[in-house]
Amino acid sequence: MKVFISYRHDDSAGHAGRVHDRLVQAFGRDLLFMDVDAIPLGVDFIKVLREEVAKCDVLLAVIGTHWLDARDEEGNRRLDSAADFVRIEIATALQRGIPVIPILLDGAKIPKVQQLPQDLEGLVAPKRARRSPRFVSRGH
Repeated sequence: MKVFISYRHDDSAGHAGRVHDRLVQAFGRDLLFMDVDAIPLGVDFIKVLREEVAKCDVLLAVIGTHWLDARDEEGNRRLDSAADFVRIEIATALQRGIPVIPILLDGAKIPKVQQLPQDLEGLVAPKRARRSPRFVSRGH
């Protein structure tokens, strides 16, 4: 089973790194994809993201307290941009029927459907979210 880890660098990079490290211990590095380790400089980042999501069996969406409202340099909400990497990753998985499992951190809540762009609405479903997995919450 190949796992793709989706996260916002400025919201949950540390947690996502711990999730990655724990999964490497359990399953090995070859079965995981996380951008920091896997995308070389100088390549089409968005193309590689879409290709890697297409290869995965499940996508873990690491969601911190600022995931939904993260802003770009102009103050626009990042999720509203079709070029937002997190949106591209999750939307690609949902469009391909790949299971997306939200991991909620530090009291983050699953967004309401009206808070999400249309291509991410599939993220909101009963019993999808997992709160503070043991491998994330240790060491706080």
